[in-house]
Amino acid sequence: MEPLLRLSEIKVVFGSFTAVDGVDLSVAERELRFLIGPNGAGKTTLIDVITGRTRPSGGRVLFGGVDITGRREHAIVRAGIGRTFQTATVFERLSVADNVDLAASYRMGPLRLLRRRRGISDAVAAVLERVGLLRLADRGAGVLSHGQRQWLEIGMLLAQQPRLLLLDEPVAGMSAAERERTGELLTEISADHTVVVVEHDMEFLRRYARDVTVLHEGRVLTEGTVARVQADPRVQEVYLGRDVRVAEPVAAGAVEVE
Repeated sequence: MEPLLRLSEIKVVFGSFTAVDGVDLSVAERELRFLIGPNGAGKTTLIDVITGRTRPSGGRVLFGGVDITGRREHAIVRAGIGRTFQTATVFERLSVADNVDLAASYRMGPLRLLRRRRGISDAVAAVLERVGLLRLADRGAGVLSHGQRQWLEIGMLLAQQPRLLLLDEPVAGMSAAERERTGELLTEISADHTVVVVEHDMEFLRRYARDVTVLHEGRVLTEGTVARVQADPRVQEVYLGRDVRVAEPVAAGAVEVE
């Protein structure tokens, strides 16, 4: 079966610096894939290539079998790809519900946008219920906690009905309870969406990741299950070389990386 997302020999060069160096990556429909690696490994640059923020120096991006390499960002959104950033981008002066409603409106025609809306639509309510913010629908987005803002941004993506969600460090700065709720949410979303998560929180990865791709110096170092990746000596060497602590094995063949 053709993967939903296929990257072929992606290369990104900034002057004399090669940020991404011939990356091949395939992600299947309804897969929950984690993308990890030390700082500077090329993770965010790769996401930028997929979403049209950065034009690759070489290689192709195929989405649903269609070549989308170099398309503009708005065209890629309309193709069915959405992303979040490390810092949640929400409209603080609007209510939680209005943020989701506005995100969904890009599919509407100009006449529908001009109509005054009354109350919360069923579609918006369903999204808010899914991300756990329905009770805060009328609250201003500016007063939300850090974790709630991240959930709102995920809800704004879901309102656009994407096939693929790209999430850049969604649990950074969250409390333990917020991380747990986010992990449950991503697991639930991946039942009917494809989700790629860029993440540094290894405890979070161990609990919720299914498949992992490790980048190092712009290349794919290894990929596979969490246990396989943690047991790979090359992964241990990369993280140890960056002063990342490695504890005692948590299972046979597995090394805990923090």
